[in-house]
Parts: sequence; C-alpha cells; structure tokens
Amino acid sequence: MNDTRKTFCLFLLAALTAASVVPARSQRRTGPPREPKLEELPRRPVDTIATSDPETRVIIYSNNTWEYYRPTLERQWGELPVYRNNWDTASVFSYRSIELGDLPAVIELKLIDSLDQFCCPVQGKVLSKYGPRRRRSHNGVDIPLKTGEPVRTAFDGKVRYARYNTGGFGYLVIVRHANGLETWHAHLSKLNVEVGDYVKTGQVIGYIGSTGRAYGPHLHFEVRYCDQAFDPEFLFDFEKGMLRYQIFALEHSYFNIQSRASELLEEDDPEQDIANMLLAGADDSTAIRAAQPKSAAASGGPVYHIVKKGDILGRIAPRYGTTIARICQLNGIDRNSTLRLGQRLRVK
Repeated sequence: MNDTRKTFCLFLLAALTAASVVPARSQRRTGPPREPKLEELPRRPVDTIATSDPETRVIIYSNNTWEYYRPTLERQWGELPVYRNNWDTASVFSYRSIELGDLPAVIELKLIDSLDQFCCPVQGKVLSKYGPRRRRSHNGVDIPLKTGEPVRTAFDGKVRYARYNTGGFGYLVIVRHANGLETWHAHLSKLNVEVGDYVKTGQVIGYIGSTGRAYGPHLHFEVRYCDQAFDPEFLFDFEKGMLRYQIFALEHSYFNIQSRASELLEEDDPEQDIANMLLAGADDSTAIRAAQPKSAAASGGPVYHIVKKGDILGRIAPRYGTTIARICQLNGIDRNSTLRLGQRLRVK
C-alpha cells in the first residue's frame, strides 16, 4: 500500500472514530430534564376572587399567576376617545400630529373629585428637579428610594407603554388618564402591568430600580400632555405625598423647560388650602367654600372676583371651585376674552 493510500485510510478511520464518539459525549453531558418555569406552564383560569372594589376581581391561573379583571371599566373606558386616539404602544411618543403651537393658552385639567381618586406614586424628597441639566433637558423629577419599593399609579387610567426602553429610561411604564394627562415611571427594576391594562388609583405598576441610564435606584417621574412635558411639582408635593389641586390650569408657558413650579407657585395658595382641608377629612364643598374670600363664602349670593395683574381664567376658576366654562357663561364672554385690570367677574 503506497503512502497516499495509507494516509487516506488513516484519515477515514479517524473521522469514523470521531463520529462515533461525539454522540456519546453529548449524551453524557445531557443531565436530567430542566423543570419548566412558571410562565412556561399551561395558563388556564381556575378561580376568581372578589376584592373590596366592586369593579375589580382577581383571576387565579393554573400556573400560580394572577391578574386583575375589570370588565366594567373595560366597557366604560373602552369607549372613551382618549384611549383610542393617538394610541401608540410601541413608542414613548404618540401625538406626532399635534405640535406645541397647536395647544391652547390654558388647558383645564380636572384631576379629582375626591381624595380617594388620588395616590402619590411614591413619597420622598426630590433629588433632581425638572429643568435644564447641563447640555440637555431634565423633563421630570428624580426621587431616590430603595430598590424594590413599589411604584403606584396616581389616578385611574390605562397602560399605554410597558417595556424596557433603550433610550435611557430602562423599564418604563406610561399610564394615560381620562383627562389626557400621561404619567411616566422610569428606571424600574420590574414591571407589574402590561400594555392595555386598566389600572386603578394606588395600584402597584412596578418597582424602584436603576435600569437604563441611571446612577443608583430612584424613580424618574414625568407628566406630559400631548407628549409635552411640564414640571410634575405643579401637581404633586412628593415629600408630603399630596396633590396640590383638584382642577389645574395648565398654561402653555409651563411647557417651557425653564418653567419650574418652585419658582411660580404662590406661597399663599387657596388651592393648597383646599388640598390640606380635604386631607384632614373635610368634604369637597366645605373645603372649597373655606378657601374662598370670607365675604363670598358667607353671603350665599353671587360671588365676584376683581381682576388683578396676572389673572387669567385658568387661575381664577380653580380658586373658586368652578370652571372656565361656567365663568364665561355667567359673564357672557369666551375663553379667549381679554381680561381688564379691575374688571368685575361673576364666578358663582
């Protein structure tokens, strides 16, 4: 047998030997079958549990998981245009057809009718405020907390976005509320809701973390209207865990990154008095009457306001617990009417 044939035979023998050994090695490395994870098991509803909220039930599944079931809310809220129009679940921004210049000078945001319709998302001291930050804008507030602490939704609403965001937010939940306001909760360690979930005030939607572009565990919280951000501290006192207003007049100028609540909120604010009284247990009408000028509260008749410098309808209406539309109706004016210094407006 010449050298070429010998070489070929040796190569063929080595290849056959290797082919017979590989399966054996593979078989030896294969351990016992892996136990499936809970989420991989069949998921069939096995029971429902009533809760203290008559609109909410809990569904228990066969893989030991559960979720809220709110058929009443799905029927009621599913018909609202706010939960259908400009509804994008893949992108953080959903109002691409609406520009900042398209928004009115004042947007009247009704936030709550009673205190049980509000829950502060977290309570703590704001470490980093809304405003310019070096060469970029900081469109929310940062509140440092421990990893794993719960984050709750401020108002009833529907989850529009719930996923890991590669743009720096990390795990992010965006909830849209019936008045069009959206609340953003970023850098979460874990999500507790899915897109399309209807959530109730105070429901845990995620947990504090430091995912995305974050230095230490904290909540980055934003409030937006038609994708336009404004300072969350206009609405929330995070340190006290309180809501500042029942009806908030969102002025066009507040969308400016330089417009900070701490520099614009008045120290003697009648709406803050209302919030404090409500927290103390007073009913809505009592709190609103108490925050009005004493002569107005006591008279029982028509209530008037004298226009001062800086007054606009959006600021006057919340002070008296009424609406812009009602003031316009009482005075025969419209929302865009120019107010004159010293003008006497009937507000009730």
